[in-house]
Parts: sequence; C-alpha cells; structure tokens
Amino acid sequence: RLNQYHVGTGRREYLAFIGRIAPIKGTHTAIEVARRTGLPLKIAGEIQPMYRDYWESEIRPHVDGRQIEYVGEVDATAKSELLGGARALLFPIAWEEPFGLVMIEAMACGTPVLAFAHGSAREVVADGISGWLCRDSADMARRALEAPVTATSCRQYVVDNFSLER
Repeated sequence: RLNQYHVGTGRREYLAFIGRIAPIKGTHTAIEVARRTGLPLKIAGEIQPMYRDYWESEIRPHVDGRQIEYVGEVDATAKSELLGGARALLFPIAWEEPFGLVMIEAMACGTPVLAFAHGSAREVVADGISGWLCRDSADMARRALEAPVTATSCRQYVVDNFSLER
C-alpha cells in the first residue's frame, strides 16, 4: 500500500543503496558512483554468509562512516525514511532482476531511481519521469549530479502505474 511510504521533504543530499550486499546487486558499483560524485552513500541490506568475502574485500574497506555508510538491515519505517531523504536510489544491478520492489518503494517516497537497464528496470523506470536508465557508472554519476527528477513526478508515476488501485 502506498500510504506506507511518505515523500521526503529534506534536502536530499545523499545517495541510497538498498538490497542484498552481493556482486549481482552492484553494491561495489554504488560505491564507485558515490566516489565519482563526492556525494555520501547510505547502504542498507543484508550481508548473507555466502557473500561475507565480498563484503570483507569489496565493500567494508570503503565504509568510513562519513561518505560511505553502512546502516545495516532496515525495517519498513527506516526504509521509508532512508529513501525519502535520498537524492536518488542507486540500482546498479548486474543481472536480469525479475522485479526490484525497492525501485517502486523509492519512487513512492518521491526518490528517483538510477538503474542499469537489466531485467525489470526497463519496465519500472521511466526516463526523466521516475529516474533514469543508465549505461554505466559514469552515466549514473552524471545523472546523480544533474537536477533531479521531482519528488512529485516520482510519486505520481507510482500512483499511475503501480498502485493497488491500478
């Protein structure tokens, strides 16, 4: 239900990544995008035992608590707050994602999605309306720094295309 998600009203000065901490989800690419932009990145998600080595070698060394912050797993309330305060949700997937609910959750919070055009991202993200489909990390970083898609546009796109009523 969309009433679980609230459009953030803050300054939107950070990027967000929410998902399993796994190579196919592109956590390392989200860090690269944050570094390219100079914007802070808040990472939320589960570290599964099978990806512990990935966490230890590719992610944890970059987590400094200032520019790159790991906030752990988040419940629905914390997720809405995290997304509602973000400049954009980074969705740099490296596989054919079947749906990606977090993209809808971000847009419901008025937060544009910057995604690689794999799997359902091509069907969920509307360029210039709810975010952007990006070619690579450089393109994603450029989009993150440009004037963002409006919160109103993101929220309306979700209402029009993904609401329970729709």
